[in-house]
Amino acid sequence: MQVWDNEVTGRFARMNRRQSTWMLHFIVLIFGFTGILGKLITLDAERLVFWRVFLGGGLVWLWLLTKRKIQRFSPSVLIKVAAVGCVAAAHWIAFFASIKVSNVSVALATLATTPVFVSVLEPVIHRRRLDVREVLLGLVIIVGLLVLLWDSSTGTETLDSSSYYKGIGLALISAGLAAIFATVNSVFIRSHDSGNLTRVELLSAALALAVLFFIQGKGFDLNHWVVPHQDWIWLGLLASIATSFAFLMSIEVMKNLSPFTTSLAINMEPIYAIVLAALIFGEEERMSGGFYLGAAIIVGAVFIDGIIKNPKPTS
Repeated sequence: MQVWDNEVTGRFARMNRRQSTWMLHFIVLIFGFTGILGKLITLDAERLVFWRVFLGGGLVWLWLLTKRKIQRFSPSVLIKVAAVGCVAAAHWIAFFASIKVSNVSVALATLATTPVFVSVLEPVIHRRRLDVREVLLGLVIIVGLLVLLWDSSTGTETLDSSSYYKGIGLALISAGLAAIFATVNSVFIRSHDSGNLTRVELLSAALALAVLFFIQGKGFDLNHWVVPHQDWIWLGLLASIATSFAFLMSIEVMKNLSPFTTSLAINMEPIYAIVLAALIFGEEERMSGGFYLGAAIIVGAVFIDGIIKNPKPTS
């Protein structure tokens, strides 16, 4: 790994599978805050994502520049990496839009279907046979999701049915896009530096969104680019900790972990986020008994995957 300096970050470059797993779960804990930050930020989903990728990508670029670790990609690779960045941006837009029309609980719980999409997509990208274990674990996740959502749909007093199901639909789109992003990035990380992949993906997403704003005519209005003062602190946290660092490391751990294992562990994100949302927003994110049952099923799938795929340590 070339983006870390020898003194501080060389240890990350030598992460083994077990260390990568721990790092992944730490990242997932950070991701758990993104839904909270998304709800606190008053900007609409498109502008929120623009500032997230613009600021986050800029921070990564500046950091690589100070370390003199900027790398160039060939035109063909650059186009492919930029396209993945646009997929990531679309994933985030759908995700934050889901939060805006429903709530954090609905969006994050539905996003847990990502491994189901990955279990189908990864064999195609990597040209391998369909893993029956991954399909079965994906089905377990769906069962947990159905249990959680069934109870939530009958006990959500702060949402009408239209908002509830719009939230589910947008989060399902987000899950499918997340699966594409994770699977394709697992190919790129084999031969490219994670820091420079992050730089190109985030800044390409920002450029694509800026162009889209001008095509829509919004970009010509200066007010469209104005960020309310109260949003800057949340955007700063979202761009630095929850984007630059977490995004980069989520790519790095793919060197030791499969896309399916990565996306399955990320299913802990709804658990962290829904608990945090309930503490912060109260009745807006009220949890019912079905949540705990659905959460137990999802977490159980994570542990089962770890037992199946993590080799026993050798002395």
